[in-house]
Amino acid sequence: MAKNINKMLIIILGVISLITSISCTYAEGNYNYRFGDVNEDGSIDIADVVYLFKNRNLDLEDGDINADNSIDIADVVYLFKNYDEMRKQIKYAQNMKLTYYDENGNEVNPYNGEKWAYKIFEDATGQRLLLKNESQPIPSWTEGKYDKVINVPLKNVVVMSSTHIALMEPLNDDGSVIGSVKGIMWGGYYTWYFDDIKKGLENGSIIDVGSSYNPDWDKIVNISPQVIFVYPGYSGDAIIAKCKDLGLTYVADAEYLEGTYLARCEWVKMFAAFYNKEDVAKKYFARVDKRSWNVVRKTYGCDSNVLVAWGKNYPKYGGTYVPKAQSYVAKGIMAFCHANYIFTDIPGTGSAKIDYETFAERAKDADIWVVPSSTTWLSTFKDDHPGYTTFKAVQNGRLFCISPDYWQCGLMNTDEVLMDLGTIIHPEAFKGRTTHFFLKYNPDTNTAEPYTAN
Repeated sequence: MAKNINKMLIIILGVISLITSISCTYAEGNYNYRFGDVNEDGSIDIADVVYLFKNRNLDLEDGDINADNSIDIADVVYLFKNYDEMRKQIKYAQNMKLTYYDENGNEVNPYNGEKWAYKIFEDATGQRLLLKNESQPIPSWTEGKYDKVINVPLKNVVVMSSTHIALMEPLNDDGSVIGSVKGIMWGGYYTWYFDDIKKGLENGSIIDVGSSYNPDWDKIVNISPQVIFVYPGYSGDAIIAKCKDLGLTYVADAEYLEGTYLARCEWVKMFAAFYNKEDVAKKYFARVDKRSWNVVRKTYGCDSNVLVAWGKNYPKYGGTYVPKAQSYVAKGIMAFCHANYIFTDIPGTGSAKIDYETFAERAKDADIWVVPSSTTWLSTFKDDHPGYTTFKAVQNGRLFCISPDYWQCGLMNTDEVLMDLGTIIHPEAFKGRTTHFFLKYNPDTNTAEPYTAN
């Protein structure tokens, strides 16, 4: 096999200068198969490289592997060099530790067409959870590999955040996933944009168990959940400590710590493991993955000097919060939308608090300014941002805020969020497209509306 691979690579490299790109259609790909599975056999391997070498009249979503808006020999070479990485079950998420096994304890990859029997998930606190069907025995080979056993699919859970729901909704093809949610923290505090959650809170099938800072533990204990999904850090650490005191099973996921939009969305695979919804997750994430790279394709060749400001001043808390240079937001702006970001000199992931004067000095020259808040929380925008009328983005009508449903529906629709971001940054590449998650903001009336690229 190695000799055949080497021969094929030599042939590929030898004809690079002779082969031109194929004229391709810009259409939706086949979401039954992962990005890279070009021959649609359910796995990503050397056979896909050979297939792409022979067949390049594919949809861009399927065949433009290096996302340069064409399908040519460069895609064949890229796939040859990267198919091992592309075939991994966890492709983007750096903090997810999920391993699948067959009945004999051999590691397998269900996202590459292999059959599994057991799973072990190590959560953000380091606890190792053996996930198995209720009827399955605990094999001897699992000894020493887990700390707790959880029977799946789950039927009774409490969740801490709306973003947990956002990653459960795509798996809810038969109603069983959302049907397992019996309690939600902040349930009565949010405006819910998921109809099934809203109805459940209204009819009592889902209970509001208080805020994450002050949960109603009597209600939670009465629910007797199989699992409480929590975040590590912030108020989540206190919840984890209380779960330990009460003997309740918790699962800490670290989706919000991931460094890219796609990595955050890929945590849908963690929830899939707890509901035996791997097949649903595979199709869902294939769609998000393939469509997200369309943003890279559409903005390929656009002016990468377009300067983007992202931030909101909070005088009450003593500063302006901005994404750091390696944050998922900054990477979305620079890597996916081919633009520049005003704070590339603030290293790290997550966000940083800086003084407003420093923010204003940079932001005033930015072509676009995104305020990461909805109009509900922008009633004091004018007072909070002195001198904003002199900012280039404001004067040119390129001031944007986020939609009210951004923090719920946005994560579930990561591809649309990236398309919207590309639309407001490079409208010339998205002519006629109207945004949903990023809205054109009018500070005089504190109103916002969808933006249509012209």
